[in-house]
Amino acid sequence: MAITVTAMRSNKPGNMDIEQLRGWATVLDRAVIVSLVATVLSVTALATTTWLSFKAGGAVRAHEQAAFDRYKAEMGKHAVELEQKVSTERERTTELERKVTTAQGRTTELEQAAADADARAAQATRESATSREQARSAEIDAEEVRKRVAELAKLVKEAGARAPEPAQAPAAETAQPREEAAPASAAASPEARPSPTSPIVESLRKYAGTKAAVYVVDEVQDAAPVGATIAGYLGDAGWAQATWTWSGVGGIFGVVVLIKDGSDPATNEAAAAVVEALRAAGFNAAKGDWPAGASWGRFRGMLNGPQTPGPTEAPIRIVIGAKTR
Repeated sequence: MAITVTAMRSNKPGNMDIEQLRGWATVLDRAVIVSLVATVLSVTALATTTWLSFKAGGAVRAHEQAAFDRYKAEMGKHAVELEQKVSTERERTTELERKVTTAQGRTTELEQAAADADARAAQATRESATSREQARSAEIDAEEVRKRVAELAKLVKEAGARAPEPAQAPAAETAQPREEAAPASAAASPEARPSPTSPIVESLRKYAGTKAAVYVVDEVQDAAPVGATIAGYLGDAGWAQATWTWSGVGGIFGVVVLIKDGSDPATNEAAAAVVEALRAAGFNAAKGDWPAGASWGRFRGMLNGPQTPGPTEAPIRIVIGAKTR
């Protein structure tokens, strides 16, 4: 822009005229216009810069918000996956705990089964030892019987082989029956009186002094000899026993060992020993209890036997019925 300045007439300040003032005013106006234009351009540039700054900031914020939203979505998804994994692990833990509990229960059952098996094995061992002992005793008894029979046969053979003299014939005939009588009697009723060394007597001797009442059912024909045999066992073992004949009852089979309600453990153990000993001897023996609530001193039918001791004093009753073998 060209600015024309009109020449001044004088350089002295006091001599300025209207044209000079107009020239200066024009110059000032133009300077102001230039300043305004510059100011407008500056403001425009500032506004443009501010607008661009706001726009860029919004874009950055939108980008940051989008990135944050993506991160938040990924974190939420990851959290859901973690919760699912935690839930799955909890279910697995619960299943493992249940399996562990089941395994512990099975272990307890196996331990109990093993203990039962050990007890059965020990019982079988004891029973086997008892059976072997009984077999040995039976062999000894059989051998004794064979010896006695052989001796009797020898005596009979010798008596038949000798030619008896006429004067001594009656004496020989009289002596021979006496020699044969004792072994024949022993062979005819071997159960009438057992040997003190019998296994049954030995097994019951540890309970010597135990009181027992033997009831022989009167209606059974072979009950009396069986009762005498069992009473002999108990007497040789040192038991305090007595025998009564029980009439007016029926329907009792085998040998029934009854226990008085409330008896002490020693009495129960002795009764169990009697049952086992009789079973080992071939009797059909069983252990039982007197009817609950029934008086031990009351019974059906009638008892015939000794007055002292009384038939209801003993805590063990051995009833001899039918089919004892």
